[in-house]
Amino acid sequence: MSELPRSNARHDAAKRKKIHAAVTARNLASAANTTKWDELIDHFRRLEGWRPSYRSKYVNGYISEWDVEWFYHLPFPFAGVEWFDIGLWELAPSEGRLLARKIIDHTDEISRAVAHIGFEFEVRADILRIWGYLPKSYDDFPSAPAPSP
Repeated sequence: MSELPRSNARHDAAKRKKIHAAVTARNLASAANTTKWDELIDHFRRLEGWRPSYRSKYVNGYISEWDVEWFYHLPFPFAGVEWFDIGLWELAPSEGRLLARKIIDHTDEISRAVAHIGFEFEVRADILRIWGYLPKSYDDFPSAPAPSP
């Protein structure tokens, strides 16, 4: 895997300056680092078969579309990632035309991996959000469930 791009790919002086300007202007504090991002990328690149979908928000405000390609389509460099969402559910193969497709829930497995790496994260509905910067941004994140009475 050493020839594959790492979390700091495309991190040149011009990009670094733009990221730093956006972080400073918004008074953001880093919640992740290159080591953690590389561990996350490596974890999902090693999976056989299904890989979860993901999307991200960059510190300049850009929110990517959902993608499932964990080798070259990632938001390089990760130093500019404000948050990174991971889809937790897999649609199981069809068992026939008349049967509804089942959902395979990977919440526990992915949450354990992300917690082990040491990220600040939260799970809502079928999405796990990792924060690259604080304060936490809940842009386009499912609403928290209402507290029970």
